Amino acid sequence: MAAKNWGGCALACLFGLVMLCGAAAQDTKPVDEGKAEEFKGKTFDLKEKGEAAILLTFPASKKTTVTLRGEKKTDVHLFVYDMNKKLVAKDDSPGPNCDVDFTLKKGATLTLVIRNLGPGPNRVPLKVELAK
Repeated sequence: MAAKNWGGCALACLFGLVMLCGAAAQDTKPVDEGKAEEFKGKTFDLKEKGEAAILLTFPASKKTTVTLRGEKKTDVHLFVYDMNKKLVAKDDSPGPNCDVDFTLKKGATLTLVIRNLGPGPNRVPLKVELAK
């Protein structure tokens, strides 16, 4: 009988954990911004705990630098994922500014995710530079 109770508790804890993790996850749909070479930059107005995401297609063998420069002193993070949701690059250091560099072996479409952890809202310009 004790094993049955333990199993029920474990199941309830697991369910609670799944619900908690699911509630914390953002369901931001990325906006396709086309080719990285043609991207002119974009500014995001993010609420506290807000998130934005864009898709960009990057060429092979070109060093890429992605920067964020938040206008306020909030904690902003930048994550770059491939189409399989594998992390390519990230800057989750404290503060409003982010810098990541990467070079792809093959051209690919990547998702850039910007998160403002706060405190408060922030206006965050995003810039992408490719080596010539």
